[in-house]
Amino acid sequence: MIFSDSHGKFERMRRAVLKERPDLIIHLGDGAFDLRRLQGEYPEIPTLGVKGNCDFGANEAASETITLEGVKIFLTHGHIYGVKQGYATVIEAAKNAAADILLFGHTHRAEYTMASGLQLLNPGSIADGRYAVAQLKDGKALCKLDTIKKF
Repeated sequence: MIFSDSHGKFERMRRAVLKERPDLIIHLGDGAFDLRRLQGEYPEIPTLGVKGNCDFGANEAASETITLEGVKIFLTHGHIYGVKQGYATVIEAAKNAAADILLFGHTHRAEYTMASGLQLLNPGSIADGRYAVAQLKDGKALCKLDTIKKF
């Protein structure tokens, strides 16, 4: 399960976790403290996170590359790559990391597409009820965008 931009809307994250029952939670920034709270409520679910431009005092890195189930994933909030102005810089960073998939947030716009041979996934803002789910198996990622009602 992939979240971004929770901005204190913890209850929406909780409702999405209850709906999806994920094996892993990734938070793409602007909610590092929301992720810590989620870790406290669901200690059995592993979590990963990067910090966003609003995560003052957070210790997470601004970007990270991980490999899960044979899929190499580049995680970032996106603000340090200027994703609101375009994706060229963040795509270059993900390609330099030899990533198969790029996960980013910051724009609050949900998007799942291919660019330059790379899967790009922005779950949108969970504060607006948007998140993503990725199923990883045998070196492949199948992703979907979803929503949770705000209220």
